[in-house]
Amino acid sequence: MIRHIVVASALVLASCIASAPKAFAGGTVNVPFGGAVTAACSFNPTVGSGTLGNPTPFQLSSLLGGSAGSATVQCTGAVGNLAITGVTKTVGPNLTSPTYGATAIGGAVNAVYAAGVSTPAPVLPGLAVPLIVNMDVVDTAALPAGNYTFTVDMTVTP
Repeated sequence: MIRHIVVASALVLASCIASAPKAFAGGTVNVPFGGAVTAACSFNPTVGSGTLGNPTPFQLSSLLGGSAGSATVQCTGAVGNLAITGVTKTVGPNLTSPTYGATAIGGAVNAVYAAGVSTPAPVLPGLAVPLIVNMDVVDTAALPAGNYTFTVDMTVTP
C-alpha cells in the first residue's frame, strides 16, 4: 500500500512540474495594417469671376481690357488631368461665327483651349494649385451691342 502511495505521489508531483508555467523571454511581433488611397481631383468651390474688355469691334477679352477669373484645383493619390472643355455663352446677343479661347495657368499647370481644341495639363498630387483663368471670343462680324456672360468650362480627373 505504501508503494501505491509513493507511486501516486510521484505521478502527482511529476504532473505538477510538467504543468508549471514557463517564463518567456522578450520578443517582437509585427502587426500588419493595410489601406488604400483613392485617387481624386476636385475644384475648390470658390471661384473668382473675370471681366471682359472690348478691345476691337470683333472681340471680347479678359487679357485686353478685362481681368482674369480664378479657380483652385487639387488632386490626391495620383497625377490629375485638367482640361478646358469649352467656353459657353450663357447670356448675350447672337454671334455670327465666334471663335473661343481660354487658358488656365498656375504653377506647373498650363491648360489651353483654342478654337475647339483642348490641350490638357497635368496636376501634381498633394498641392492646391491656384489658377488664373482667361478667355476671349472673336467673331467674324462686329459684336452686337449688349451684355454678355460666358463660362470657361473645366474638368479635372485623376
